[in-house]
Amino acid sequence: MSDERSGLRAARLVVIRASAFLIVVVAVVNAGFLSQGEQQGFPLWYNALGTSAGAITLLVGLIAPLLPAPPLRTGAAVALATYLIFVALFPLAAHVGHVERMPWLLTASSAAVAAALVAGGVRWGWATVLFGATAGVFYRLGFGGFDVDGVINDAHAVLTASVICVLGGYVLSVGAGLDQAAAARREAGSREYAERGRLAARTRTAALVHDEALATLALAASPLPVPTDRLAAQARRAVDMLTRLVDDDAGGVVPLEAALSSEARAFGAEYTPPTSSVPPLPPAAREAILGAARQALDNARRHASGASRSMTVRVSGGAVDVEIADTGEGFDPTRIADDRLGVRQSIVGRMARIPGGAARVESAPGQGTRVVLSYVPEDAVEVAVPGDRRSLRRGAAFIGAGFVVVQVACAIVMVVADPSSWPRQLAILLVVVIAAEALRRSPGLVPGLGRTAVVVAAAVLGAVITVVAAPTTYGDLWPVVALAFLLVGLAIRGRYATALVAGAVVIAIVIAGGLVDGASLGQILALTTRPALIVVIATVMLLVVRRMQRRIAALHHQAVTAAEQESWSRGARAELRERTDDLARTVVPLLSRIGEGHPVSDADRREYAALEGALRDGLRAGALSREPLRGAVAAARGRGVDVVLLDDSDQSLSDTDIRAVTTWMVDAVAQAQRSVVGRLLPPGRQTVASVTIDGRPLLFEDAAHGAAEGAAQGSVTSFQGE
Repeated sequence: MSDERSGLRAARLVVIRASAFLIVVVAVVNAGFLSQGEQQGFPLWYNALGTSAGAITLLVGLIAPLLPAPPLRTGAAVALATYLIFVALFPLAAHVGHVERMPWLLTASSAAVAAALVAGGVRWGWATVLFGATAGVFYRLGFGGFDVDGVINDAHAVLTASVICVLGGYVLSVGAGLDQAAAARREAGSREYAERGRLAARTRTAALVHDEALATLALAASPLPVPTDRLAAQARRAVDMLTRLVDDDAGGVVPLEAALSSEARAFGAEYTPPTSSVPPLPPAAREAILGAARQALDNARRHASGASRSMTVRVSGGAVDVEIADTGEGFDPTRIADDRLGVRQSIVGRMARIPGGAARVESAPGQGTRVVLSYVPEDAVEVAVPGDRRSLRRGAAFIGAGFVVVQVACAIVMVVADPSSWPRQLAILLVVVIAAEALRRSPGLVPGLGRTAVVVAAAVLGAVITVVAAPTTYGDLWPVVALAFLLVGLAIRGRYATALVAGAVVIAIVIAGGLVDGASLGQILALTTRPALIVVIATVMLLVVRRMQRRIAALHHQAVTAAEQESWSRGARAELRERTDDLARTVVPLLSRIGEGHPVSDADRREYAALEGALRDGLRAGALSREPLRGAVAAARGRGVDVVLLDDSDQSLSDTDIRAVTTWMVDAVAQAQRSVVGRLLPPGRQTVASVTIDGRPLLFEDAAHGAAEGAAQGSVTSFQGE
């Protein structure tokens, strides 16, 4: 069950099963009455109608897991309609059968309320509660039974149906809330992961351009004598890797551990596998670790060719560390030139661009080099909501107010029927109200042990006092049902086990009292069914909804994760296609020419150098890669000037400042004879930019001041030497 409305579907299953369970209980109690010769005399067709209403509800509850949402709701609606017809036709059946008292069966509306919740939601549920209450009043007045037992039974029946409506509505709100949270997370995650996929594709392309295209073009543009066959082979390899970007992405994904082992063997490094298997990683993390490890191994082979190399993989929980080490001469990492991109771009930068990724380079002259790639997975964004706790609290408050009103009414009815019982009625009423108030005033959701003990003591002692002091009739034992509702309050507030145990003790007390008084089986069932049922059904529904929340949240989390990965893949492939098409137009033709193995002319070298510089700008120039500086750089490279542009500003400069800097850099590039390095400096420096012209470093003093002065002078004199 992974559809987008699985939470609501699971909630409906819980409620319709509760309805079926209630039908079974009603059938058992009704059988007890019939065995005592009570509630008989109805015509056969009316008995068949009532049986059909119960059978349909039970059948829908049993086959509910097999039904899609529309048939499930339709089945619940048919069960509800049959019940409503059954209640509505009671006057006709009573007239035909000469029934003189409204039967208990018509007051048992809780199962119908649960079916109404499944069929039409909370509004249908409350409408059914109102229908049952109204019908009960009119039928009591018209057909008898408007006495102490009848009034108290009907009041508690309405209260029970109201509790079912509140709890069932809460269950449905939890399911719908889980679905809504999952849908929102899926939508947000799809957008986020599509962008992450595009970023990962850009990172992958940039790393490949650096590792293959830049190296080949730089070698081709170099005046050093390079074997033509070696250069051609390297160019053909670069072309093959650049043109296979999208195809490689479409292929099957090799597990990270196997891919790392393969890279280690390819570079002649000793491989030490992890002691536990590498967990599945997001595609971006896998791509970054593998690419950075490949670059670190390549650096070790090129700069420490005679030294031993090793790769060690470690796994701790979901975190993964990959260590690449060599025993070469080592170097000072702080002295890496700004324009050297192998470590900065393809290792450190590549890992830093993924959430949870990091890389550090440890080395010193004479001590070898150690590169550690680390990935710690982000905390999972759980798809879970607490349910509509506000509506549950509102419903509980409504039930609480109704509870107090009903119990006061019950006490008044009993005093009117037996004025001498007023001390007992008042004492019991005070115990019930005080216990209810103690529970209501609990500062937290789950009441403390003290308040819980007060409620349990009130329930148990109240039951003992009532059973000992009063006859075994429904009216006289009204406090027992009232005390059971107090235990429901405990369950709603999280004291599930306590509510069940205390409820069992109360029921046992009533059964013992009934047996001592010689009450019939029907009487005992009538007295114990409602208090037992309301405690059990409330506790079970609340426990089930907690389990349902975790299960549906897990299902939704899996679905959201799958959707995010799919969005990542789509975004990555779209970006790779765009990048591959761009490389096919700009880079691949020149690399293909180099791959043909023809001698390289000076004009070819200048062309290769210009493209190599443009590619390098695309990797590191950042905000400096704009006109008019881009055109000036191209012209300078055309006349043989080596130009490097670096953006280390961390996007901290305004567009106005960048325009001022690039305008002034145009003058610097125009004056250069051999080389230019233009750089936007990191935040916090005294100046925002620097430029080195033929080895002479200059600083950009102030963007605003420089813009005004540059407009007036139009030269590089706005730069100041160090």
